[in-house]
Amino acid sequence: MMGKFVPLLLLIIWFITCKHWWYHVIFIPIGMFAFQLFSVINDDVGITDEVEIWWLFPIMLVIVPFVYLIKAQLSNKLLGKDLRSFEEELGSKKSLWQQIKDLF
Repeated sequence: MMGKFVPLLLLIIWFITCKHWWYHVIFIPIGMFAFQLFSVINDDVGITDEVEIWWLFPIMLVIVPFVYLIKAQLSNKLLGKDLRSFEEELGSKKSLWQQIKDLF
């Protein structure tokens, strides 16, 4: 039980004190540990650590694209690129090595 409670408590503290833009992603492990702690406390549930991911899947479907959208908007404002420059970049021919360098 403490193996579920301590990480849950630390993740909640991290979520409350986090000042980064991606802090909503911390909801995913918080939800996982909360489901696991609930299944440890409630002995009537016969499965533990097996189906919690299926309960978290709808939550992740909402949170992950939301965080990615925020990241894309922030990087767009920081880099100052518009759609026209993006289309020009897509239309230019690049070597394989240049494409790999652009990824990192």
